[in-house]
Amino acid sequence: MPVEALMDDDLDELAWLNLDDVSRTLDVSEIEHLYQTLELEEARIEVEISDCVEHRNSVDTRLAQLSALHKSVEATSLLVKPMQRVIDATAGNAGAISGHVRELDQERVKLEHALNTVKETVELKSRLSELLTAMETRDVDRASLLVHEYKATSSDTLDSPFIAFASDSSPPRDIIAAATKELVERVTFMFNTAVESSNTREIGRCFRLFPQLGETQRGLDLYSEFLCAAITDKTRLAQVHTTYALRITRLFEAIASVVDNNFALVEQYYGRGYVLRIIQRLQMEGARRACLVLDFFEEERQVKRRLAQIQQVDVAKPRPLVKAKAEKDDGISDGDFKDIASILAEVVLIGRQVAAFSRFLESRAQPEALLLLGDPETQARVFLSPESLNKLVPLSSALPNTMHVDAQTGLVAHTQLTSRVEWLTNVYVELETFCVQRSMAKAMALDDTNELSGWDSAVISDVEARAQGPMVQTSSCVGDVFFVAKTALEHAVAVQQPRAVEAIAQCVLEAFGEFVRVMGQQAVEKWADVASVQRRILVALNNLDLANVYLQKMVDEVRIRLNTEWARLPETDKTKGQNAIDSLSAISSKLLQAQQHSIDQLSTSLLKPCMRSILQHSYRDIKYVLSDEEFNDVQSDNLFQQRFNLRIRKLGHQLRPRLLPSTYTLVVDAMCACLVYDWERAIRQSKFNMLGGMMFEKDVRFVQLCLEQEAGGVLRAKFAKLVQMARVVAEPAETSVAGVDKDVRALLANRVDVQPN
Repeated sequence: MPVEALMDDDLDELAWLNLDDVSRTLDVSEIEHLYQTLELEEARIEVEISDCVEHRNSVDTRLAQLSALHKSVEATSLLVKPMQRVIDATAGNAGAISGHVRELDQERVKLEHALNTVKETVELKSRLSELLTAMETRDVDRASLLVHEYKATSSDTLDSPFIAFASDSSPPRDIIAAATKELVERVTFMFNTAVESSNTREIGRCFRLFPQLGETQRGLDLYSEFLCAAITDKTRLAQVHTTYALRITRLFEAIASVVDNNFALVEQYYGRGYVLRIIQRLQMEGARRACLVLDFFEEERQVKRRLAQIQQVDVAKPRPLVKAKAEKDDGISDGDFKDIASILAEVVLIGRQVAAFSRFLESRAQPEALLLLGDPETQARVFLSPESLNKLVPLSSALPNTMHVDAQTGLVAHTQLTSRVEWLTNVYVELETFCVQRSMAKAMALDDTNELSGWDSAVISDVEARAQGPMVQTSSCVGDVFFVAKTALEHAVAVQQPRAVEAIAQCVLEAFGEFVRVMGQQAVEKWADVASVQRRILVALNNLDLANVYLQKMVDEVRIRLNTEWARLPETDKTKGQNAIDSLSAISSKLLQAQQHSIDQLSTSLLKPCMRSILQHSYRDIKYVLSDEEFNDVQSDNLFQQRFNLRIRKLGHQLRPRLLPSTYTLVVDAMCACLVYDWERAIRQSKFNMLGGMMFEKDVRFVQLCLEQEAGGVLRAKFAKLVQMARVVAEPAETSVAGVDKDVRALLANRVDVQPN
């Protein structure tokens, strides 16, 4: 093994050798191992020494080169020392020069500042001279522009020692202040004169001068007063209309037009956000005028008297339908009801317009208000102060001192219109509730079930349907009731008040409870002839089925309308309105319950007798103990199936025109229940052999197929037990019937070809 390999293998071990450990070693094998290790180390050292001896010449050469390089460095160092002394002296001179340059720069800056000050002073003197000339010649536009430029002059110029040369008499500050005061008075006078003479061009000119004079608030307030007066002129034509909703509409349209027409003008000359002051002023003016219109409306329409009439009527108390047709025992005549309905329509229109006006102002003001959220100083200049708001409210208005400008929307909160909107909402709820209850009661009282055409003959299972005119399947009350309910809900959505939607939704729920009760009452009323009983039950079924369809459609349409018209309302208000609309879906369970009750009544009075008669007629001279020859004859000419098919088609031809498609499906389902019940009882009392059981199984399949064709659906669940019974009596005697109900297995006792166990 080479020495180099041994050295690499034992390198780590040699590193850990310790002389004390070696001296304490007594084991022979360890001593031998240490000895070998030392020999290897000795060999490694010898190899290294040999390498050094072999390369001695190259090492000596490199040492000689290093010595020569050292001498060269010492010589170069001696040559560099004079140059370094020159560089040090040059660096000192450069530092001194840099200090002098900095001093010169500072002097240059001072000189430039002085030159600028002199220049601005000269310009100020020129502007002062022009201002005095403009004031003498009454050139308001030029004088206002010079005052505006003066405001851009720096304070250093006004405080400079050269300012004394700019004016021979008063200081420039005093001259500008006096000129500004005089200009403000002149422009104000010119503005008022232009307003009196309806000179819109001069009004616009003066309005643009106020921000140059630093009088933005004065300009905005004067212009707001002018716009309010313009609104008066625009709405004067609407006063001739007797419809107060139209007056409110004209008022709000005039304000909206004024806001849109002047928005860009204010933004151009006053800046972003300043239009809020005009919007707030117009909002207060609109609220004041709208309250006046509502006061006249309340007085002229005699709203208080109508509300007192309604409160004296207990319309929620149910009355017999016969009495409701002939008696007017609520003290309100048809003329009074028409007046109340007219007032309600006007209240809804007014509420809609007020809500739309609020949304419009919010859409214009909120973006501007958000710009001013981070600038409290500008916000304070633009927003109307509480004192200014109180001055805009009539002394006769007893409002709590809660008016303020909402920083988020930029509009005035809790105006005098707010309380009137609450009053308007209360009036709406009371009027709408009364009209819903009265209209629904009238619709149900005038129900035309007894006058429907095509219902003269009764349904009889063994009679072919006679040709007659088209049958009217539903009565008038369903469409009338849902028209009233949908109209009321749309009114509530239009008012855009969550509590109004909640109140009307609750009223509709109660009214539909009465509707369901009346429909259920029709199914149990006693009448002299069978045709009348069947007509009322079947029409009630159709009405309830159609009402369920109308209900879902009404809820969906009203919900879509609410989401569209309430898009800009707070999410909490939208959630309340949606929950109120969704609560109407609870009526569906009541309708289904009443529909099931009517089907039970129909089963008792019509379906059970008919199905029992059909079954008895079909089984006449029919037996299920068959020989081979009889089985073949029945297969070729099955009288049971022929008779059943004929009778069930006759019954279907009479019921189908009288029922809606979905209602007819429910009735066929009830027919199946009646048939299966009687058929199971009859089969338990019949005797079978295997061939008869096979024929019975075919009969069950045939009857199931017939009724499924009538229903247009699958009736497997209804016939499940009969199918089990048919399988039991049709299987060979030795076949297992495990998994079949115990009472079905008992049919084996009816098999004449099976020995009793």
